Amino acid sequence: MKVRVLASGSKGNCILVSGQGSALLVDAGLSLKRLKEILFDIDFPIQNIQAVVISHEHSDHIKGAGAVARHLGIPLYVNENTYAAGESRFGRIREIKFFENGTRFTMQDFLIEPFSVPHDSADNSCFLISERSNASKLAILTDLGYPTKLVKQKMKSPSTIILESNHDIDMLINGPYAWWLKQRVKGKHGHLSNVQASELVGEILHDGLKNIVLAHLSETNNEPELAYLAMKNFLASKNATCNLFVAGQHQPTEWIEV
Repeated sequence: MKVRVLASGSKGNCILVSGQGSALLVDAGLSLKRLKEILFDIDFPIQNIQAVVISHEHSDHIKGAGAVARHLGIPLYVNENTYAAGESRFGRIREIKFFENGTRFTMQDFLIEPFSVPHDSADNSCFLISERSNASKLAILTDLGYPTKLVKQKMKSPSTIILESNHDIDMLINGPYAWWLKQRVKGKHGHLSNVQASELVGEILHDGLKNIVLAHLSETNNEPELAYLAMKNFLASKNATCNLFVAGQHQPTEWIEV
C-alpha cells in the first residue's frame, strides 16, 4: 500500500491511497477539474479510484466530493452526521455508504477504521487504513484541536502517519486573523500546532513508525520550513530515524510506501 497527499491546506485537502487492487480518496476538497489535472501529472488513472471517504463536512474537504463520485460512479463513505451537515454541498449521489466512528469497515481490500476527534464539525473522523494482505497501517490525523487518549492509543500502531501541523503559535498570535479566529484555531476544537504535533509524536513514537507526513499547514500562520524543522529537531532529540515529509497546498507529495 502506498499513499500520496495530492493537496493539503485550507484551500483543499485530498489524499490518494493505492493498494494492490484498488484505490480510494480520503476527502475531495478540490474541484473535479483540479483533481484530474493532478492525477494526469502524476500519471495515475482516475478510473482506478473506487471510493471517496469523507472526514468531515468543511468545504476544504468536500468541495469536489459529489462531483467526483458522480463522474466516476463510485460510492461516498461518510458518517451520518457529517452527511447531514454537508448534504446540500454533496448534491445527488447514487451510492452513499454510512459508517460509524469506532466501527471498522471494508472497501475492496482496504480495512478502514474511523474514529472520532475533537473539531468544530458535526462528527469529525480520522482514519486508520490497512490492507487485508498487509499489516502495515496508515493513519490520517488532521483537523483536531488536541490529541485525546483515544488518538494516542490509535497512533501507537501505524507505520505511516499523516499528521496535522497547522500553525506556528507565534505566527498565529501575531498574524492577521481576527482574535476570535485565532482562538478558534488554537482551541480544543481547532487545529494542532507545530509544537503539539511534536509532543504527540513524543508520546506515540515506536519502532515501527517509519514515515511522518506533516499536513494541513496554514499558508497564513505557518511556514513549511518551520513545521519541518520543529519535527526534525524533535526526532533528532529522540534519535528517531523516521522519514519526514511536508505536504503542501499546490504540489502533491511523492509516493510514500506505507
